[in-house]
Amino acid sequence: MNRRDCLASGLALLAAAKPAWASEPLPDDEASDEPPSKEPFSLFVATPERAVIRMLELARVTSNDLVLDLGSGDGRIPIVAARRYGARGRGVDINARLVEQSVAEARRQDVAGRVRFETGDVMDTDVSAATVVTMYLFPALIARLKPKLWSQLKPGARIVVYDYSMTEWPAEEALTLYVPERYLGRGGDVTARLWVRPADFSGRWFGMMEAGSGLPLELSIDQRYQRIQGTGRMGGANVDLYNAHVQGPTIEFLVEDAARTRYEIVARLEGNSMRGEARIQGGTENSTAAWMARRVASGLPIDRPV
Repeated sequence: MNRRDCLASGLALLAAAKPAWASEPLPDDEASDEPPSKEPFSLFVATPERAVIRMLELARVTSNDLVLDLGSGDGRIPIVAARRYGARGRGVDINARLVEQSVAEARRQDVAGRVRFETGDVMDTDVSAATVVTMYLFPALIARLKPKLWSQLKPGARIVVYDYSMTEWPAEEALTLYVPERYLGRGGDVTARLWVRPADFSGRWFGMMEAGSGLPLELSIDQRYQRIQGTGRMGGANVDLYNAHVQGPTIEFLVEDAARTRYEIVARLEGNSMRGEARIQGGTENSTAAWMARRVASGLPIDRPV
């Protein structure tokens, strides 16, 4: 979708579809298509509540999460996260009038104890405590926020972006839904995308079963964002990594030794160590053993450009 269509869609929503729970329409000066001076390329467009729910479902929000909405508008994403899932919510928006509206709505929906809203620039916001970050911002602002999200979020934190994407970093999942209010009420599809902050497993590793059984495994892992490839040596023979993937702080991969015994390893990063288990399949014998590895050399930055 081009910028012109986005602005047309946004202005139509502002004019014709005020937030479902809002007690007052937006003042005329809030419906302007001029972006705030401190947040270039941003524009408040109310996200339909059914789309909010799908976004939170995509992030698999639970009561253990802190959901941070950057550019929170009327506050509906943190409010729905608190009301529907029991999560804690936080919203940041540069528009003080929208923040006041959000605070009042949180009280009205009896979730004020679980959400908070603040007036501020999203570029100055500390995101490190969030386990879920949601955004409906224009691509230029998303691109400026990406380094902050990458450096401050912990492995396993989820990011959901509505309608746009992040360059170079591939999304984990995407869902497309039909929004009747789109394109001056003619309706259209919108895509929400999910990213999970990956841990850094790049480099060379030496691993073995904690009980001392099985063959030592030397690994060389090349990682870019959550996608990895690698090779190894096991029992003096070269082995490849199959079905390798990183999900937050967890890595999964499969190796097969010269005797065709398969080791399906699932491990979690702990500093320069990873610990987990190996599910071993050899002939008719299947077993599980604790497995650990230590990093002996670091790899390239996993968020490096192409």
